[in-house]
Amino acid sequence: MNDINQTAKLICYAFLNMISKEDRTDDVIINIINEKIGSAPEFKEVDLENLFDIIKSESGIGKGEITIMSDDIDPWLSEEKSNINFELWNRYRLFMSQNDPSFPVNDLDDFTDKILDKCVNPKDKNSWDRRGMVVGHVQSGKTSNYVGLINKATDAGYKVIIVIAGTISSLRRQTQERIDAGFIGRSSSAFIRENENRLIGVGKTNVKTDIYSLTSSYYKSGDEGDFSQSVANRLNIPIGKNPVVFVIKKNKSILENLIDWFSKNENIKSIDGTPKLFDVPALIIDDEADAASVNTTKNINDIKTINKLIRTLLNIFNQNTFIGYTATPYANLFISQEHNDELTTFVKNKEYKIGEDLFPRDFIINIKAPTNYIGAAKIFGFENPNGIENEPLDIFRAIDDFDPPFFRTINKSNKEDLPEYLPKSLETAIKSFILTCAIRRVRGHEKKHNSMLIHVALLVKWIDKVAYLVNDKMREYRNAIDGNDETLMNDLKHLYESDFLPTTENVLENLDYTDIRIKKHSWEEVKKELKKAASKIEVRSVHGTRSTTNLEYHNIEEIDYERRKENGLSVIAVGGSRLSRGITLEGLSVSYYLRTTKMYDSLMQMGRWFGYRPGYVDLCRLYTTEQIFEWFNHITMATEEMRDDFDEMTAALQKPKDFRLKVRNHNGLMTITSLAKLYHSDKIEISFSGTNPQTYQLLKTKSAIENNFNSLQSLISSIGFPQKNNRIETTKGKIRYLFYPNQNVSAVCDFIDMYKIQQPSIKNSTLSEYIKKQEKNSEIKEWSVCIVSNTDEKVFINRYEKNPDNSKIPKDDLMTYKLEFNEESITLGCSVRNQPKNTKGSEFYLIAKNQIDDLKDRQVDLSVKNLTNNKDIKDQRSKEKKGLLLIYALDERGTPNVKNDKPIIGYSLHFPKIDNEQKVSYTATINNGFDEENQEDDDLINEDE
Repeated sequence: MNDINQTAKLICYAFLNMISKEDRTDDVIINIINEKIGSAPEFKEVDLENLFDIIKSESGIGKGEITIMSDDIDPWLSEEKSNINFELWNRYRLFMSQNDPSFPVNDLDDFTDKILDKCVNPKDKNSWDRRGMVVGHVQSGKTSNYVGLINKATDAGYKVIIVIAGTISSLRRQTQERIDAGFIGRSSSAFIRENENRLIGVGKTNVKTDIYSLTSSYYKSGDEGDFSQSVANRLNIPIGKNPVVFVIKKNKSILENLIDWFSKNENIKSIDGTPKLFDVPALIIDDEADAASVNTTKNINDIKTINKLIRTLLNIFNQNTFIGYTATPYANLFISQEHNDELTTFVKNKEYKIGEDLFPRDFIINIKAPTNYIGAAKIFGFENPNGIENEPLDIFRAIDDFDPPFFRTINKSNKEDLPEYLPKSLETAIKSFILTCAIRRVRGHEKKHNSMLIHVALLVKWIDKVAYLVNDKMREYRNAIDGNDETLMNDLKHLYESDFLPTTENVLENLDYTDIRIKKHSWEEVKKELKKAASKIEVRSVHGTRSTTNLEYHNIEEIDYERRKENGLSVIAVGGSRLSRGITLEGLSVSYYLRTTKMYDSLMQMGRWFGYRPGYVDLCRLYTTEQIFEWFNHITMATEEMRDDFDEMTAALQKPKDFRLKVRNHNGLMTITSLAKLYHSDKIEISFSGTNPQTYQLLKTKSAIENNFNSLQSLISSIGFPQKNNRIETTKGKIRYLFYPNQNVSAVCDFIDMYKIQQPSIKNSTLSEYIKKQEKNSEIKEWSVCIVSNTDEKVFINRYEKNPDNSKIPKDDLMTYKLEFNEESITLGCSVRNQPKNTKGSEFYLIAKNQIDDLKDRQVDLSVKNLTNNKDIKDQRSKEKKGLLLIYALDERGTPNVKNDKPIIGYSLHFPKIDNEQKVSYTATINNGFDEENQEDDDLINEDE
């Protein structure tokens, strides 16, 4: 940072320090920058947006958090810190700050301290074996986290660092390059192949510690830089003196070679018949720890190859810390905690003890993303247990026109029928990408990377043909823009004005953090940048086939952002399996996504659109099917609940071995992970303690609507109308609530069991069984039922085509309905829940997620009322141990194409937090075959390339 920028920052801090930390909001920082810097002529060269990012990052506003579930591990780092020279960490910190001034390096410092504190102090002379796991988010900076940890661990005294980097060679090389730049400080390839000390990244800052890598980023067919005994022997680096790092693939031959090489070390000893390397503290990082590492057999004595070899590698060291990093830990939490101590294996004709499995027995660390991370909860919507509602950002675009030319399932009968044209939805997605690139240029991002992902098939021939067609279409658009073609320019203008401008406005209103780069622009501004934006866009085919002899599209060059960082790379990546895990697409904005899987972990990893989108989140688009969007919607809920379990168990001081995963089961559509990884999960139990299941996805069929209205009538037949004092009225004498305190649980359960729904988070039998179990244990003292009525005179029905989205003036008459009991009739009003515009084509009545009820309704049964937030309501409900069933009659006009003159019934259940709950047990194995892909795949991710 030059002097003028540093001065500007110091002035801002001088004013910011006059304000308490609690009051340092984004708006406060913006006001200080505008008033003290923006208006001063001497600071006219200062980039105010960049200054805001730096101060926000350094101040920790909206930063992520960390929770730790741990065994009884004695802390050591704070006491030892004064004896450690953190020279490697300090140069990495400087490198990250210079590379991206907005990077939250203070958060990283804090997080890596807490992780290192859970590792064993490398100065401990005893034998030790530590197992842990760090749960991050997809595309959230996981690599930066463990590179920071590696630097600190080496400063502290770890001598061997092994990073097991996925199953694909390209991902291993990508990780090696990050390790070279962020830890080693020189090109591993130049050093190993040419004995050249080519400094890169952190290497531009001098330190006393020399780090050696025995793997490199070099690539040539047959020699890809992964571990080789001949290279290691030639370099002859002594193990245990200088720090040595290995970045390896999860590959049988690579792991066997590494184990064999360590066993030949001069300091190796044979202990109980197995080779053991003493007093060489080793840190082993398993990146993507849920992929390939997990044993997939039921018998603990029958161990799959990769799992067996990783365990054997760990068992060679008498001092080792093993940490699995993953964003999708479902499979890891089902790992057996039992193992056979006597089990051995042979590697290169030498016998080794395998050791225990990879369950994170000592600690699980849950990293919560900072507010500017665009993850599943922001894209698909979620309400967390504290009642903070996240509406999905308006970036999803439903597609249903792809079959043909792309088939819903590519199988043996049609796999040779390659597409001859692109569906209109993909053409629109490509136009959206051109607009995005142009708008980012208007915003000053002309040297930033831009990426688009197209993921429609897993067969190389299909990937190749789609890339060929996309390149043809991109050439057509580029030529049309060069020639100012009226048709295309009108199409782009219409797309900009009808899609981009409203979405930017929506994002500015709903984004839960401040991004001052996001602005609305005129069409003329955008139009001026179209030619330059389109001219930079390249199309790449991403698969493992190296020979293009039998392929139509020959641009299969690896996407290398580093080589193009000066001017930025704009790329459309067309691929299959290799785009689904690990590969980072820099500046990803538009995704066209058809590939499906029914496994939670695989589907989440495929979401390459997660990450940080500074200055352009409003330009991002996800083109996919309603079904895939709904699956992600469900996984979001399942994953967030799992993270909340981590936090709850951390607060309760429970240990990883006590952890009982309660991942939401999907109603016959999906499975948590590959069934082969669930052999040790037959005692899974589900809990609804402190939760709020709501019907946000309602069936629109006439039979379902009639069934659910009949279920309400049946409930009334059972419990009647309440006494006059529980017919709660407004000041104008209109009934607002029919309130039934202290009801028998059978009435509640009968209503739930009769109700018809196809929502993944609602499973009638599980809910009613759970309620009955708590009744037997007297854990919920009282169940109440409340039927909510709308008392408005006029209501707002959002018809979209006839009124602007933001014009919410109530003009329509209230829709009413009648309930009858014992010859008495009560008229109630229907609540209005307008279906979001971007889901109007759905077969379901999709309500804004988790907004069936409101704050007042949620506390109708509590003795303390007028609470102002959901957290307080949940706390009060837990104190009173009351359960509540809220029932709503919804106005059918809130969703398109429904005209039955009947209300659409929805409900919301509120469970108190239960200390000694009786959980509902279920088996996670759902249906045979659900772990299989829908499409054939000949571009396998675990081959050696």
